[in-house]
Amino acid sequence: MLNDYARSNNPFARIGRESVTVQITSVVRASDTSFNVRWTEQRYVNGAPTGTERWNAVLSTVLQTPRTEQRLRKNPLGIYVNGLSWSRELDSEGAKP
Repeated sequence: MLNDYARSNNPFARIGRESVTVQITSVVRASDTSFNVRWTEQRYVNGAPTGTERWNAVLSTVLQTPRTEQRLRKNPLGIYVNGLSWSRELDSEGAKP
């Protein structure tokens, strides 16, 4: 899913011309294994603000105790995201800062 998105929205093509700042506005536990995350993205083209978008996502997580030294070094807490769904809030498309 993320690979498909990156292929159709090549982030490297915009380096030096476009940028996005992200501000996390909330993280709320939705269940024992999921979180609802909300954030705001401010977009810039050539340094000038071009719009603000609000987004939300649901992240599903799983805990897996590291059983090897390599896994312990890479992820000592054993927290993995095993599901991701995100969408833009409809009232934010093209909103000016």
